[in-house]
Amino acid sequence: MIVKRASYKTQKLNGQVQLRGKKIAVENWSVEIPAHDETDTFRLKVPWAVGGDGVLASNDKVNTFLIAEKDVPCKIHLNNRELISGLVDEPNWSFGLSEDSIEISGSGRIGRMVERELIRNVKNRTASSVAGEIFKHHKINAIIKGTSVKIGAYSADSQSSDTEMNDWQLLHWLAEWEGYVVRVVGNTGYFGPPEELPELKKKPIKLTYGHNCEIQSLGKRKSGIRDLIIEGRSYHNRRTVVEYYPRKPKKENETGIIKRYYLTGLSPEQLRKRIKAIYGQFTKYDLVGRLIIPEYLEVLPDRKIELGGLGKDLSGIYYTTKVIYTEDVESITTEIEISNKLLEVSP
Repeated sequence: MIVKRASYKTQKLNGQVQLRGKKIAVENWSVEIPAHDETDTFRLKVPWAVGGDGVLASNDKVNTFLIAEKDVPCKIHLNNRELISGLVDEPNWSFGLSEDSIEISGSGRIGRMVERELIRNVKNRTASSVAGEIFKHHKINAIIKGTSVKIGAYSADSQSSDTEMNDWQLLHWLAEWEGYVVRVVGNTGYFGPPEELPELKKKPIKLTYGHNCEIQSLGKRKSGIRDLIIEGRSYHNRRTVVEYYPRKPKKENETGIIKRYYLTGLSPEQLRKRIKAIYGQFTKYDLVGRLIIPEYLEVLPDRKIELGGLGKDLSGIYYTTKVIYTEDVESITTEIEISNKLLEVSP
């Protein structure tokens, strides 16, 4: 049992917040940077008064741009890092006896991808070319690992001429077939194998309970996947190879979750080993939690955390699944959501 509690110092860092390209003063701000398929978001509390001038002016001479304009850009930088670049979704004015303020919430580039939905003919294109087009449209500097298989070759469902999805859904659908993952952090994107994620190549960050972090929660969670089938396809020796693990799906009334991957160039034996490994990663039990570090810690989703001070079974390597930075006039806090699993499947 750990009886010594951590003794912390706070530090003041100034996140740089811009609206419409103009730096503004804020009372507090927070940014959520997720892995997996969630949307990146931000929140601000901004001091405000009727009248005034500048970017937040509200008087008889100029329009209140948070109302008058449809797309208001917002950027937040911290320690020369762009944490988020997005658009304002909701401004809410608060009027009090001592001060008035505006609470502003919005989403980053992932939110813009979710909003953009098109009917596209992609069956004769590769996943990497479609991913490159989407990232370019959203002005995201992306690392894209090339693919060679035409999308129409994935399955019978992929051979239709038109596909109607939003950009974020389409990226994840393509990634699933290729055995890839999608990540967007700030203005940087990734479309490629999970084992080549840039953050995974970095050394684990060492955190010790009771020394340099607190633990808000940590627990074992059932996967929620009672019946999972991995379908793998590979083009090998001029023919398409299809393998399943742990069983083939039923021809009718299949209730299991089927995850499909197109893994180019693998022999039948290699394909069986690969999908078995994928199945094992998905179905092992989850250890999930949230850590609190009462200072700025430079960390991004997918970074390994070497958590110590918890005994044999709870200490070990975890993966960062979400980072939340929060700053007010007194201090900054880094919250990290962690999991012992890199990959995630929704039931």
